[in-house]
Formats: sequence, structure tokens, C-alpha cells
Amino acid sequence: MTEEVKRLRCALAEAIAENERLKAKINWLEEGIEGVVGLVYKNVDDMSELYAEAERLDDLKEALK
Repeated sequence: MTEEVKRLRCALAEAIAENERLKAKINWLEEGIEGVVGLVYKNVDDMSELYAEAERLDDLKEALK
């Protein structure tokens, strides 16, 4: 196997791994967004729940950087 083929295989494996990492991050972000949207559509009687979701939004913003 030539050196070029080895490099291409390595690059492909890295791209696949990065794709899987991004898929996991997208899933995490979607779950967070669903939680925030759900909070908007229900009555919030407990302000601590609202603050917890605000912290989660901050986490989502950091993840998007």
C-alpha cells in the first residue's frame, strides 16, 4: 500500500470521527432547544426551573462557538 493511500485512509477515518462528534453535538443541542421551547409553552411556577433552563441556554451558546 502506498504512502498516499495510507494518508487518505487516515484522513477519511478522521473525517468520519469528526462527523460522528458533530452528530452527537447536534443531538445534544436539539435536546436542549426542545427543553427551552417546552419551557416557553408551559407555565413556570418555579423560578429556579427558569434559571436552570437559562443556564442550559448558556451552555448551548458555548457549544455553538
